Amino acid sequence: MVKAIDSVTRAMQVLEVLQKSSPLSLSELQRSTGINKATLLRILKTLSLSGWVIRSLSENKYSLSSSILEDTPPKSQEARLAEASVQVLDELYQMLRCPSDIAIRDEGTMRLIETTRSRTDYIDKRLYNGCKPTFLYSGVGRCYLAFCSLTEQQNIINQLKKSSDKQGKLAHDTIWLNQMIAQTRALGYGVRQSSYYNTRTTTGELLESIAVPIKDRVGNILGCLSVSWPQGRVEISSLEKKVLPHLQRAALRISERMP
Repeated sequence: MVKAIDSVTRAMQVLEVLQKSSPLSLSELQRSTGINKATLLRILKTLSLSGWVIRSLSENKYSLSSSILEDTPPKSQEARLAEASVQVLDELYQMLRCPSDIAIRDEGTMRLIETTRSRTDYIDKRLYNGCKPTFLYSGVGRCYLAFCSLTEQQNIINQLKKSSDKQGKLAHDTIWLNQMIAQTRALGYGVRQSSYYNTRTTTGELLESIAVPIKDRVGNILGCLSVSWPQGRVEISSLEKKVLPHLQRAALRISERMP
């Protein structure tokens, strides 16, 4: 009699659980499968390397890859964008040693959907959860506003003008707004205002950040990829030679990897 391979059986069990309910954390998978932690980690690593399973960098949760979900409803664009960015963000951090974020539009603000902030100790990880960067002060917001279609751009500006806060007032400054958008497009990236919400590192330094657009195959913007560092760590004179090319190539790779 041919014997079953236990490791394959357990791997199939993990895939079945993820197909029914995902994303799941390691502890949630343990409870659902009854597989001990060490074995489960080996199975997940094997499935990840084979392209069957994706692990979220921001939430540290596992889900099935879009490439094997042929008989289930397709994932949302947001989920597919986050999935496509996982390996690219990991490699970008290894190269630059600075954390990166993926942000998408969420009505009148931006929203982070993936990040490598957990790799560094100078950014408070709590700043990721519920983080809603603004359009006129954040690098990702300025980037999105500059590179989205004119129709969407005007829609965003009209939304901002209805707000009574500082950003709403700034949205009425047409001269400044047009100059910021034109400059961002000319540079090819959005620059975060260093004093934006007075956000600092865990050691009290101001944060600097730039963001580039992630576009689909026909040129429509999907979201933005940003990289951040403590003020003064990257010289402005070397920014476009040492940081920007890596960021732009990473954005292109994410677009190409979109399932």
